[in-house]
Amino acid sequence: MKKQKKNNDYRHIKSYRDLIAQKTHLAYKAKYSEKQLEIRLLEIGYYLHPVRLVPSLVTEWAQPMLMELKNRIKEYFFGRKRK
Repeated sequence: MKKQKKNNDYRHIKSYRDLIAQKTHLAYKAKYSEKQLEIRLLEIGYYLHPVRLVPSLVTEWAQPMLMELKNRIKEYFFGRKRK
């Protein structure tokens, strides 16, 4: 079996200073990703809070149904629109 070559993403590291810079970059990148996840978790918690969830669901689900009901009532009383 032949080994597959892996791409070396660290070819640019030539010195200890480059290594430290890359390490710092990766640490900041990891912290940034963690903060993004924390923000997403807070957003999900905000939207899933029961006080906000019920009105949100009613708005999302009931509004299209009410529009359809309104259109059907208009259609019944005023007839279908002719082209």
